Amino acid sequence: MMTTSPGRLDRSVPVRLFFVFLAIYGFTAGVSLGRHSLAPHFVYLAESFLHGHLDLVHVPEPPYDLTRFDGQWYVSFPPLPAILMLPLVAVRGLAVSDIAFSVVLGALNVSLFGMVLARLGLGDWKFRIWLCVLLGLGTPLWYCAALGSVWYTAHVVAVTCLCLYLLEVVRRNRPIWAGLWLGLGFLARVPVLLAFPLSLVLGLYKVRHRRDAARLLVLFGLGMAPALLGQAAYNWARFGNPLEFGYRWMSSPGSLLERQMTWGQFSLHFVPENAFTLLVRPPLVSLAPLRIAPDPWGMGLLLTCPALLLGLGRLRAEDHRVLRLGLWLAVALVLVPSLLYFNTGSYQFGYRFALDWLPLGVLLAALGTGGRLHPWGVALVVLSALMHLWGVWWMFPNFDGQPWHLQYVQLLRDLLRVVDLAR
Repeated sequence: MMTTSPGRLDRSVPVRLFFVFLAIYGFTAGVSLGRHSLAPHFVYLAESFLHGHLDLVHVPEPPYDLTRFDGQWYVSFPPLPAILMLPLVAVRGLAVSDIAFSVVLGALNVSLFGMVLARLGLGDWKFRIWLCVLLGLGTPLWYCAALGSVWYTAHVVAVTCLCLYLLEVVRRNRPIWAGLWLGLGFLARVPVLLAFPLSLVLGLYKVRHRRDAARLLVLFGLGMAPALLGQAAYNWARFGNPLEFGYRWMSSPGSLLERQMTWGQFSLHFVPENAFTLLVRPPLVSLAPLRIAPDPWGMGLLLTCPALLLGLGRLRAEDHRVLRLGLWLAVALVLVPSLLYFNTGSYQFGYRFALDWLPLGVLLAALGTGGRLHPWGVALVVLSALMHLWGVWWMFPNFDGQPWHLQYVQLLRDLLRVVDLAR
């Protein structure tokens, strides 16, 4: 009888994780896999790039969160998701489903994170699977991958870049490659760039001479430079200013535009509300009749993802103390723009802006457990996943126009009808 060695099993776990989460996210998306999301702006932007345009050749309806400038429509958000879609759109045109794209990348994210845990040697493969479940099902990554749309797809792509950045940092931490992955993350979600302390703390900790430290910083900067210069040139070509993304002309709801016009896009005025939403904002509760519903403005991570509290555990392995310091500094810095931002994340479950740093946060949770998940830790992971199951169930009707389960009810009816006709 053939047996599988533990080492071989460990190597197969990321592949298995990819296909398991591909199935979970695909099943969640359901029939939506074959169509556009509510806001498939990156598909339209990819088509425009292929036609040599920076403005949109065709404008999706409705033009929600698109930017009108000088008589043309633009996608203000950084362009990496559209760039990645270019080969697909070149073959299939506007028929490409941004939902299917997000589902595949979302599954890849979980697999990559499993590789990060394996490279660090944290726990056994069962422990790593639980932490991958936390990232894949216990955070907004689940609904972002399954629902697509310009906002959520950007988060999914940013998580991919963050996982590749983490993988480089925990392997060889080559500054030019770490800078490259971080720069690409910036081209999906701008705040991701602020995760640079992780690589620099680990790299500078090992150098012994100023010349080596300077070389590390230069190489790291060179790695980020193509993305930064590319985005600056992209902004200049569209709006005549390398620092102008076009958000101030975006066709957003009047209430958000009013907040932005009154206090600006970033302001200390928004810190209390954003911190409240990040940490403890509760669901909406009505007493007559009794009803509890998620707050679309966001809910606190202590409620929706309590397993992150595992990151506060005592670090057992001394050789990970520098890694933990770098992770905390990176998370703290990435948080700053979100805390100052005029929007808490708008329509969401939990706090989706946390995806700009959540792979780092889940790695902190893994370090805090010391590679061993006690029953109460498993309970926190399960609770986080159940909370986001609630989130998927609640969000789906607003993005698909019907409750999630009805798509499968209709599929079953169609199947029975075909069977009946075949008789």
